[in-house]
This record gives sequence, structure tokens and C-alpha cells, in this order.
Amino acid sequence: MKHKRFLTKKAKDNISGYLFILPTIIGFLTFMIYPMFYSIYLSLMDWDMFKGASGSTFIGFKNYDKVFENEYFQAGIINNFKLTLLAVPLLIVSALLISTLLNQKIYGRGMLRVAYFMPYVTTITAAAVVFSALFHPEMGPVNGFLKAIGIAHPPGWTGSIDWALPTVVLFWVWRNLGYCIILFLAGLQNISKSYYEAASIDGAGAVRKFFSITLPLISPITFFLTITSVIGSFQIFPEVKVMTDGGPGTATMTMVFHIFREAFERYNLGYGSAVAIVFFIIILIITGIQWIGQKKWVNY
Repeated sequence: MKHKRFLTKKAKDNISGYLFILPTIIGFLTFMIYPMFYSIYLSLMDWDMFKGASGSTFIGFKNYDKVFENEYFQAGIINNFKLTLLAVPLLIVSALLISTLLNQKIYGRGMLRVAYFMPYVTTITAAAVVFSALFHPEMGPVNGFLKAIGIAHPPGWTGSIDWALPTVVLFWVWRNLGYCIILFLAGLQNISKSYYEAASIDGAGAVRKFFSITLPLISPITFFLTITSVIGSFQIFPEVKVMTDGGPGTATMTMVFHIFREAFERYNLGYGSAVAIVFFIIILIITGIQWIGQKKWVNY
């Protein structure tokens, strides 16, 4: 007698699929969703870190009232926007130009690809320490070179109020350049040569091919890198912590650094959580605007 199977093949496939993604779902719920809702809870409390919930009181939205009046929050949000406006265009344009060059048959192309990608796989702390040493205002080799070529008063880099933020921008762009180059190279190598051959027959030059063929066909990758780079630039923290510690003054104070200092150095978890929620909403709005805007220039 033939026994009826308890589960169909489709049901078994579905169960196998859910089992494969189960670790990711557990990790997402444990390390993303739970902390997010717990932060919302903390932001409504005058939280005593050493007594926990039993020693804390519910204060409603009073922590949120303090957020926009705080001078460090104001400095952090202004610096974050400056950093994003400087770093993201510089990163995307540099990565696109270098990847276009590396897509050509040039000598040492493989070695150059590895060299550009090395900073991305190096730990941020180690790379930031080396970068700080290179750009040391007094003893760094960069200023030594500038003095050698006749610049008597080179920039103060991380020790200068005017140059500290641009120095952080340079480091962030240098470290993330390799990742963007790899993705752009993947996109460039997937463009069919027949498009360029047809354009050549029509008499198009290299510049016309770049703007009429290359840029439109890699626009999905450009959009992906832009949206992730904007989010990444707003979340910058270890670079600032290692290179400038938020200074001099508030020159390199960022939102995440402000949250870290309030929550884990001053143990003001309620206020720190309120800033984190406001920061999350700001990034959500910016990402939403980018997502709506991409319909006008991204070709899928």
C-alpha cells in the first residue's frame, strides 16, 4: 500500500528556505529591531544607568525638547551636512574616473586595483592612526613635502578648526574609494561592446560615448553607491573618534559622536536615545528624497 506523503515537495522547499534565512531574521530582530524599540522607550525616560528601570522615571517628550536647543547637536547636524556635501560627490566622481581608467588595458592594472582596495579591508582605527601621522601639522611627511616645495605655512590639518573637517573627509573618501571602484568596474565590464561599436559607426567620440552610453547604463550602480555613501557619511564615527575626538572645538563634532558622548561617556541614555531617534528620522527623510528623485535619472 502506498503511503501518502506528509509534506509536499513545495512545502519542503519552503521550509528549507525559511530555515536558511532564520539566522538572519534572528540577528535582525535581536540586533536591529529590539534595540530600535528599546531606544524609543529609553528616549521617553529619565534613565538611571546604574539603577535600571526601577530607578528611572517616565518624562514623556522632555528629552526631545532639549535636542534642538543643544549646541553640540546643532554643531553635529551642520558638520554632518557639510561632510556629506563634500565627501559624497568627491567619492563618487573620483571612483567613477579611476574605475573608467582601470577598465582600460593599462600596465599594472591588477596591482592598481588591489592597491585601491587595500584601505577598505584595513581596520578603520589602524588606517586613521597612520593617516593622522601622515598629516601631522608639525612632524607629518605631507607638511614636510609642502614646505620642501616652498609652501611656508601649510595647513594645520587635524589641529586646525578650518582644516579638521576636510581632513576627515579626505580620509573617509580615501578609505571607501576601493569599494566604489570595484562596483563601478563590475558595472563597466557588463556593458556590451556593441553599444560602443554602433556609436563609433555614427561618429560619436569618447566623451559622447561616456555621457550617452556609459553613464546611463551604470546609473543603477551610481544610485546604489550614492544612497549608501550618504547614509555612511552621516554615520561616521570611528574616524572622528581616532583622528580628532570631535575637535578642535566642535569643528568635527558629528551626530553619532554626539550620541556616543551623551549615552556612553556622560551616561545620559535618555537624551542620547532621543537624539538617536531624531537622527534616524533625518536619515529616513533624506533617503526617501533620494529614492523619489532616482526615478528621473536611473535607468533600469
